[in-house]
Amino acid sequence: MPNNSSDNVGIHLNDPFTALLVFLCPDDPDEANRRYLRLHLRLAGYFRLRGMSDPVNDADETFERASKKIMDGVGIPDIDKFCMGIARNIVLERMREKKREQSAFVRFLENAQDNSTEILVDRIMNLMKPCFEQLPPEDRDLLQSYCKVPQGDSQAEHRRKLAESLKSTIAALRIKVTRLRRRLEECVKALSKKR
Repeated sequence: MPNNSSDNVGIHLNDPFTALLVFLCPDDPDEANRRYLRLHLRLAGYFRLRGMSDPVNDADETFERASKKIMDGVGIPDIDKFCMGIARNIVLERMREKKREQSAFVRFLENAQDNSTEILVDRIMNLMKPCFEQLPPEDRDLLQSYCKVPQGDSQAEHRRKLAESLKSTIAALRIKVTRLRRRLEECVKALSKKR
């Protein structure tokens, strides 16, 4: 077992990595390297099991944080447990960060979709209004009557009654409404090109 108890508190080296190696085994640099590699593999495995996207980098970050604590003179009785505690904190941080990013992305999509739909509908309505007003009054009335089905009537029944009131057939009514809609569509397209 490494002699990495709080006897080593107060290691004051300039390089955090060297401080960590000295902390792992102050008397034998080769043993310190072996302990470092074993602990690094264990940490990377832990991060991999927790579904982290870059387990090796997360293990490196764990050592960076531990090294800073060692250089600050924090008493660490068991470096393995200490590093695993840091690793758990990193996992929680990454999960919170991922959750914040996901919710921000969802909000962005919702806002973008809502705003773009509203803007598009407003734009079309603003273009359609002058086009609709250019139609003769009887054509405007026909389109409004054709599209507004009174409550209780089926669409087919409503349109049959409308054709009868105009002394027309349903087929002739559909053709007339299709032509009026096409005129509106062409007018809206022409106006949208101008704006």
